Amino acid sequence: MIARNCIERIKSLVNIYDVVAPYVALKRCGANWRGLSPFNSERTPSFFVMPAKGIFRCFSSGNAGDIFRFVQLQENVAFVDAVEMVANRFNIPIEYEKTARREARPHARKSLFDLHELVCNFFVENFLAPGEIGEKVREYWTEERKFSLDVAAENGIGFGGGGDSSLVKKILAAKFTPEAMAASGIFYHRENETDPHRYTSRFHARLTIPIRDIQGRIVGFSARVIPGIGGKNELSDAKYINSPETEIFHKGSLLFGLNRARQHLSLGEPVWMVEGQFDVLRCWSNGIGAAVAPQGTAITDAQLSALRRYTVHLHCMLDGDGAGLKAAERMLPMAMAAGLDVKFFIFPDGSDPDSYFREDFEARFKSLFASGKTGIQFLAWRFLPNGIPITAQEKAEALKKIYEVIAVADSSVARESYLTELVDAANLDRNAVFQDFKSFLTRRKFAGAPSAISGEKTVKTQKKLSSAEDQLLAIVLSDSKIAAEVAQFFERPFLQNLSSSGGKILLKVLNEVKNDVRFGMHILDDLQLFSDGERNLACALVADLSEDCECTIVANMCLKKLHANFIGGEIDKTNGEFRKISLDEDCSIKNLQRRRLDLREMLKHPPQIFCSGTQ
Repeated sequence: MIARNCIERIKSLVNIYDVVAPYVALKRCGANWRGLSPFNSERTPSFFVMPAKGIFRCFSSGNAGDIFRFVQLQENVAFVDAVEMVANRFNIPIEYEKTARREARPHARKSLFDLHELVCNFFVENFLAPGEIGEKVREYWTEERKFSLDVAAENGIGFGGGGDSSLVKKILAAKFTPEAMAASGIFYHRENETDPHRYTSRFHARLTIPIRDIQGRIVGFSARVIPGIGGKNELSDAKYINSPETEIFHKGSLLFGLNRARQHLSLGEPVWMVEGQFDVLRCWSNGIGAAVAPQGTAITDAQLSALRRYTVHLHCMLDGDGAGLKAAERMLPMAMAAGLDVKFFIFPDGSDPDSYFREDFEARFKSLFASGKTGIQFLAWRFLPNGIPITAQEKAEALKKIYEVIAVADSSVARESYLTELVDAANLDRNAVFQDFKSFLTRRKFAGAPSAISGEKTVKTQKKLSSAEDQLLAIVLSDSKIAAEVAQFFERPFLQNLSSSGGKILLKVLNEVKNDVRFGMHILDDLQLFSDGERNLACALVADLSEDCECTIVANMCLKKLHANFIGGEIDKTNGEFRKISLDEDCSIKNLQRRRLDLREMLKHPPQIFCSGTQ
């Protein structure tokens, strides 16, 4: 793990404005900065950066956090990756925690990145190696795949080599552990095998393509069988294989080539999505630098959200087969929900970018571009083809499918635009379509019809909270002196009884303060203690805390309120017990009366702090 004092040092050295400014156009708003949300489409700015507090607050999406949380959300990376990205950008050295087993050994994730880099270099050396096999591999690349050796060198194309143990020996010589080898996904072996010398490379005898994350680090490989090279093995029947899911490789959240494509994107330019890695390489070699591809699986919400951070325009090149068209139907409503403007470009005769663009690229690309269809035009082409007679029932079913997609759009203006496109594309009566869609929405509302987005999860925007525990949490995180005094009451029942989201976070924070672990916003950096949702809520509350707040006064008001709530609950319990006992239980009645008097007396003496705070 990255050392905690290193994380705190980075936060103290880096101004959150400098982290956010490259992503968001910010304008001064008093002591803070304001801009359009980088997470949602909006016309009125609701995104604020607060340098004094070191946090951002986005009211349209509900997101809030520090420099690392912003990078996490913007780049779709894990916390450790975000810390490394910020540190590298501002040239701050990273320190890793020492462990008993491996003194000063870098975090396991870094070991996996380094291991993949070494393996990639090994594969490239095999690709360039002299001899008969090396020549066959390069001949396959240049003659059959029609790529130049320069493209191979630029993209780290390699060859897995034979089935010998040279790769294992090279890795062990570089002092990587067997645990790192097993966790990398680069090898397969028998169950419970512990001897790394018995490991076999998953990619031997295959052409290899490195897969990089958004930072350009190698996290896995894709590999293809080369005809005439290699023998039978457990995976030889598969034409293509990819690295399995590992700690650093998650197929559903990563797009092949996005690290390079984002460098070619500027406001208003599209990203081109194709099916596979060879399609991306073909696009790159022909000057389409903003090309990406999913990792051999269906497109996911996370991947589309990652694209939305760089552009609103998504151009999809589709293989002309049925599978490609069905994948487009599934993806369209997801892309619309992510705020992407989608166009489809369909290849003729079942070809793909790799094969279609091998020759006469300029003419073929120009022809393909001219045939582009918007999302609604594509659906009309699929379900309401011109010139092909269909029954009234078939037309109604087709329109229902299209309405499901249009209904994904929240904006009435966008829906009207889509319906107009549908009318023009399918040559339908405008009034009939608009009335039909209105009836569809009414039926859908009362029927509780599912969304067109497969697997969609309902996301509720976090409303601004103002409960006593929320206010107290914001103050405790903002003021270390007040936090220390409030922590004295940590074990008092009126605090231990808290059950709200803010209350649970408050208890965790006070426990850290009480034990002198740490103070302030740094407490939230403990990922084992706080979830992303808890960190988000805590930062949002701190952001909402008024700059001129009389923190000591407000903290005492919160303590009084929480104390009164608890005592009131205890009095209610006591009164409930009174109603349950009979009149002849004299002893019990006296005890309950005494208890009620004690509680009322306690109500007159709420807990109180006396420090003036640090603000």
